Amino acid sequence: MGKIVLSLFILLTLAHISIAQIDTLFPVESRYIYKDIDDVEIITSDGRTTSLSKIWQDKPIILTLIFSRCAGICFPLVSSLKYCVEKIDNDRKFDFYTVVLSFDTADTPEDMAVLKEGYGLSSNKNWIFGVFANSTQIEKFSQEIGFWYKWIDSTGQFDHPGMVVGIRQGKVVRILVGGNINLVKLREVVQEIKGEFVPFYGVQKNVAFRCINYDPETGKIKIGIGTMIIFTPPVLTFVLTFVIFGFTRRGSGASIAHKSKTKKEA
Repeated sequence: MGKIVLSLFILLTLAHISIAQIDTLFPVESRYIYKDIDDVEIITSDGRTTSLSKIWQDKPIILTLIFSRCAGICFPLVSSLKYCVEKIDNDRKFDFYTVVLSFDTADTPEDMAVLKEGYGLSSNKNWIFGVFANSTQIEKFSQEIGFWYKWIDSTGQFDHPGMVVGIRQGKVVRILVGGNINLVKLREVVQEIKGEFVPFYGVQKNVAFRCINYDPETGKIKIGIGTMIIFTPPVLTFVLTFVIFGFTRRGSGASIAHKSKTKKEA
């Protein structure tokens, strides 16, 4: 009995450690959303010193953390983010800022300016590239949004996750994790940072007989074949009943008219 209890204890401990490691690598969104984050000062790629609070008081923020010398996840992350932002409806495109900050203390505003130009965003005021004005704030800010980074001597690179964070009025409202941003997910984030109700979320494709077809890429709703299947029998029943009732009344009317004419002739 003692061996069984010990084995269960070891298994539970290992499971707890595994879950903790997963949370470290891929932060659990529920642990961070709707929590306040500290305001930090940043220096933008054009040399201006401002704060995140001034930015999010103007418009909500889509935030991502990268570093300019990244040879891994950063380029596909920002490239896919740019692609998705451009795909979002024009009336929503300018309702938020996309903020790209470096967590590398070696990066300068000039480095971020070169990076912004490389993505073809130099003249786009809705994209803000920059660095932290106070490098001591980087670690604490990163922890508040579930981001982590670790220097690897053998590669001369930082190891870090690809993350996009939706911020509204100083609160985290959504976190996306991955090196390739999905348009469907980003559209949902944009809706939520704007305080809009998200009535539908993307579901598995190729599901037969849906009542409603929701296209998450366009946000449009169409009636599905499931609705047609549900309503076709009662509609046909109503039409047939109406037709039969109409013929019955017509037949009854003709019969009455014939009888009346026969009586008159008699």
